[in-house]
Amino acid sequence: MKDAISKPSILSLKTISGTTLFRLLVVFIAVAFASALTAAEHQLVAPGGGLAVIVSDEGGLNYRVTVNGKTVLTNSPLGLEFKDGTKLGPAAIITKAATQRHKGEWENRFGNRRSVRDSWQELRLTLEERGAQSRTFGLIVRAYDDGVAFRYDLPASSGLGQFVLTNELTEFRFADDYRCWAGGESACAENQYPETKLSAIPRGQPGRPHQSVLPLLVKTPAGYFAVAESDVLDWAGLSLAGAGNFGVKAVLERRADGNGLVVSAVPRVSPWRGLIFGRTAADFAGSDLIATLATPSRLNDTLWIKPGACAWDAWWTGMNPYDSNPQHQKVDARGTTPSHKEYIDFAAEMGWPYQLMDWYWYEGMTSYQKSLHSPPNPVRGDFRRPVPEINVPELMQYAKAKNVRLLIWAHSLDVETFGVEEALKYFADQGFAGVKIDFLNSQSQETVQWCEKVLATAAKYHLLVDFHGTYKPTGLARTYPNFITQEGVLGNEYNKFGEGVITPQHTINLAFTRALLGPMDFTPGGFINRAPKDFKITSPTQVMGTRARQLALTVIYPSPLLVLCDSPANYRGQSGVEFLRSMPTVWDETVVLNAEAGKSIVVARRSGERWFLAAMNGNAAASFNVSLNFLGRKKWTLRSFADDPKFSDYQTVVESTSSVDGKTALTLSLAPGGGFAGIISKGE
Repeated sequence: MKDAISKPSILSLKTISGTTLFRLLVVFIAVAFASALTAAEHQLVAPGGGLAVIVSDEGGLNYRVTVNGKTVLTNSPLGLEFKDGTKLGPAAIITKAATQRHKGEWENRFGNRRSVRDSWQELRLTLEERGAQSRTFGLIVRAYDDGVAFRYDLPASSGLGQFVLTNELTEFRFADDYRCWAGGESACAENQYPETKLSAIPRGQPGRPHQSVLPLLVKTPAGYFAVAESDVLDWAGLSLAGAGNFGVKAVLERRADGNGLVVSAVPRVSPWRGLIFGRTAADFAGSDLIATLATPSRLNDTLWIKPGACAWDAWWTGMNPYDSNPQHQKVDARGTTPSHKEYIDFAAEMGWPYQLMDWYWYEGMTSYQKSLHSPPNPVRGDFRRPVPEINVPELMQYAKAKNVRLLIWAHSLDVETFGVEEALKYFADQGFAGVKIDFLNSQSQETVQWCEKVLATAAKYHLLVDFHGTYKPTGLARTYPNFITQEGVLGNEYNKFGEGVITPQHTINLAFTRALLGPMDFTPGGFINRAPKDFKITSPTQVMGTRARQLALTVIYPSPLLVLCDSPANYRGQSGVEFLRSMPTVWDETVVLNAEAGKSIVVARRSGERWFLAAMNGNAAASFNVSLNFLGRKKWTLRSFADDPKFSDYQTVVESTSSVDGKTALTLSLAPGGGFAGIISKGE
């Protein structure tokens, strides 16, 4: 319209009468005013095309997602609410839009692949919330080939100053009642991801919304999407509740002090809200989107950070022949100086650089029913006072002689009451390589702040950190690479006290849900293997599924610190143990060869000049052909660790060696709850 008016205005302005000019100006003003009232809409398309996100201000700020022009997420609200009554989003209009593109990569020494693609299109929107007091804010949107993400931008010009966030209005409204895999409610993300429908995700009660743990995996006709978040720094963690319309809505954990969700000040940006995308399950399972969205490393020096495999201690098996106290068995099992030496010896034999000394090693340990925000014990946990059964200096000297470094366990509340700086300095001075800190049980803003403080302080003392009893990954391991692994997963420990919990279905579901988010200290490697129908809770601890499956988990699940759960007595001389010798834990390259969410996955990961091949399935036996075309033309040698072909003995691993190349097509046959593991080395 502007062009149509400007031509006669420029060419014949002198010949237009005053009345005509006045009429033209009236028309121009009316059109401009009408345009201001018309909803604005901006589309952002991923670099490779197909995947797109469209942001609109019609009826309030909202977005939708399409694949090849077909809507997958319908108009979904966006916005924030604050304690002073301010709302951003419901009456927002787009006043300015700017786009940019980026094509690059970043190096990840601690993940699925050394070189990570980082190519995106970005849309930055300036918005004005209309009302009694207009507010300016922003929305930053990115489109990658493997997903879309957005975050709220609260500039100084918003006038929010010091603010208290009380609600987030973000929703994810899918176009139909798709199949999905939804996490349960758990403060420490230790839950299953059963298959369900979007409409079945609970809403919760008034004042107490349901809190489904991320990610939410959704299968649509266009491919797979997973709702997740990244770059959670000094903010509350995100969960989801049912919202109707085949949608879910954001639920943030409240602060421990009861003062809303987030207390902060402008300028601030929120964490990224992301949708990981893959047209196939194989495309989807190999995504690095959560780490890519996160703030790059804040550590100038990371060469001291050494990933690797780790022996545990007697806690998991529940058996310690050197402990005569019958109460120190099963769930409350604990290590002693002689048993720790046995685990150190085995780590040295296997080429594992670490051994973990777990709980009950110091006096006054906080009860495991408590968490970071609980009142402290009447008797303060004191790391300087080991229990009589543990001689820390002796073990430190013994481990050093074996070229093994020790990791030490600590209750989060004991670290806090002892003093974060004091505790971590003490551990470093004693010679520990890192600390496993347990029982956070929260994703409140205060807990997130505490984790950042611990990681920054630990880095100062060159300590690795493994958080247990904690919230799901949000890319923090990229920001602090000494965050070497974490729990936030329903892992192998639950075989000690959870009847029918760590099932083959659960462990295959994890490959397409929790494993997408980042490092996962599942602690695989159980060697007392049982068919699900024969599984019992006993000591030593059993696991469901075949032994080859436990080997496969070490490759399929990401964890730069790979803690192997079983005991030297159960490993030595057993079939399959050689797969774990000198096991790499970080990868130069990853290829997902075959995948079907909830049913099966086959992954190949390269470390140096060796490829590690791993496969697992669900409850049903499976057979599939796998192409090794990623090997190229050279000849390679495959050492296979496979299930018993009769599917009768779950502890048997059939080992064989064969010559392979890029033209080889393997046929893998997996027992119910089975697996396959292989090492591919350069041929003679």
